[in-house]
Amino acid sequence: MAALTDSRDFYDRLAICFDVMTDWESRLAFEGPWLRALLERHGAKRVLDAACGTGGHAAAFAAWGFEVVGMDASPVMIARAQAKVPTVRFVVAPFGQMAQRLPEPMDVVMCLGNSLPHLIEPEALAAALTDMRRCLREGGLLVLHNLNYDLRWWRRPRFFDAQGGMVDGRERLVWRLADYHDDTGLITFHTALFSKDPTGGWSVEVISTPQRPLFAAALESALAAAAFSVEEMFGNLQGAPFSREESPDLVVVAKGQ
Repeated sequence: MAALTDSRDFYDRLAICFDVMTDWESRLAFEGPWLRALLERHGAKRVLDAACGTGGHAAAFAAWGFEVVGMDASPVMIARAQAKVPTVRFVVAPFGQMAQRLPEPMDVVMCLGNSLPHLIEPEALAAALTDMRRCLREGGLLVLHNLNYDLRWWRRPRFFDAQGGMVDGRERLVWRLADYHDDTGLITFHTALFSKDPTGGWSVEVISTPQRPLFAAALESALAAAAFSVEEMFGNLQGAPFSREESPDLVVVAKGQ
């Protein structure tokens, strides 16, 4: 297996296959109606897509008529996002440095796709949430979407379905697996990136990165410390009730105090 890499390097190297991993048409058909209704219900106009990746969500928010800024720590992800959605402003900015790069406070900060568990130290999580609070106007809304680690740490799924598709004229395949470490309390995600060359042969690169399981109670406590009040918790991006024992995801809707 490859040596561990930090989250920025991990996503720089993953960027070329990121859209292979994400069937955006199916994903937005599943979660788009609920997200759009949430934004409209709260009268949002300006949306920050934090840890935006290659811009799939930002593109949807813009198509729905919202003013959108996308930010990500990976310059490679941002370059691909800007090429894909030239009408949206994309900025290279990691957690902790987003507010200083915004021209004005936003109505909503969206952080979708399990990005926060890359913050290994509690101090890094606290800094990220404080930064998100500074990105928001008074009473603005924060929407966090992560895996349900209460369930995942208990069941410990090891192998995940592979995804494939064409990128830059080459067939690509992405396959992931996880190791769980009781001694450190961390999870290592290994991602194998397969590429088919013009002769029909395959090459593979494996990149590995640590994550800290972000349990519901810990996230709720960290949000309170960052001056957020949790409004609602859901089990997926369709608004299902959250269950620690059953829900695949943890979606938190919080308001800045």
